[in-house]
Amino acid sequence: MDLLVLYQGTYGQRIAENVKLRAPDNWQIKTFILPDALPVIVDEPEEFLPDDFPMADLLLFLAETSQAAQLMPETVRLSGACAVVAPIDNNAWIPTGLRRQLRGELNALSVVAIFPEPFCTLTEELIQEQANLEPRQIEILTEFLKYFGRPRLSVTLNEDETIKEVTIERGAACGSSQYAAERLRGIHMSEAVPQGGLICLHYPCLASMKPTRPKDGVENLMHLSGIIFNEELAKALQTAAKQTEP
Repeated sequence: MDLLVLYQGTYGQRIAENVKLRAPDNWQIKTFILPDALPVIVDEPEEFLPDDFPMADLLLFLAETSQAAQLMPETVRLSGACAVVAPIDNNAWIPTGLRRQLRGELNALSVVAIFPEPFCTLTEELIQEQANLEPRQIEILTEFLKYFGRPRLSVTLNEDETIKEVTIERGAACGSSQYAAERLRGIHMSEAVPQGGLICLHYPCLASMKPTRPKDGVENLMHLSGIIFNEELAKALQTAAKQTEP
């Protein structure tokens, strides 16, 4: 798979570096730094992008301003990508109205756009919600999701029920899953939740702390990312405990 990661600042750079580190060897990964100096309304996006733009199957779009997000359709045209993953780790970067507009423009190009909110909510179910997916789009998105998305964990316990190892079967694209896994070794299983989620937040988590739409007690996107890791860790601990039962 040819993956193109487009970013602006340290947020996107950190994700790009982790994806490069943990992606399989047969992926071709390129990066492109999006421009910072853009007008409020980008009427001529081609003026801000080079003619020799990298080609790709999938775009990982990590804009940090709503102006840069407006470049998304043109980067799709230039790259030939069939799908875009544009995580919403800060609602100000791609507001709801702009998200709707971009999805419509990309649909007109027969390109699917997925906006996981935050990035670690990316799942098979989120992909399946997309209408009229073509086989190539399913293949590309499924390939990405094998390695990056909502964490999927397995745990090995010591005889004293402390954590021997946390294996990351699929990790958050930012790298927080691996960070937490390394620091959970030696912690008793009864204390691992909520410590695991807190460790993820101290990574630090890249999701925003700005208040979001109230839902199930979730205060902000960063809070949600910690909840997600704890939920997956609890599942893995339950499985591990059953496997060590006499």
